[in-house]
Amino acid sequence: MKLKRWHWIFALALLGSLALEIPKLGETPVEAWDYPLFFALMGLFGCLVLSLFAKGVVSPQLDRPEDFYDASEAELDWTTESPAAREDALTDGEG
Repeated sequence: MKLKRWHWIFALALLGSLALEIPKLGETPVEAWDYPLFFALMGLFGCLVLSLFAKGVVSPQLDRPEDFYDASEAELDWTTESPAAREDALTDGEG
């Protein structure tokens, strides 16, 4: 597998983040964000969760069959006509 440019950029960003954390490695972490690479890994985790949510939950809700907007169904639908035209169509035979 050939690494793409964004793979290298991501790897360099992780290494750069770790390099900036090296001076603090001797300290005892007090909070969760005191651990090395916390924000990089949290961002990666958040991105994965949002992607899986969008792919698994939102995508099936937005998918439509190929003939969803079929022209033959549009002719049967009266919602494009005005209410007055519908009333006229219903009362034409009643004299």
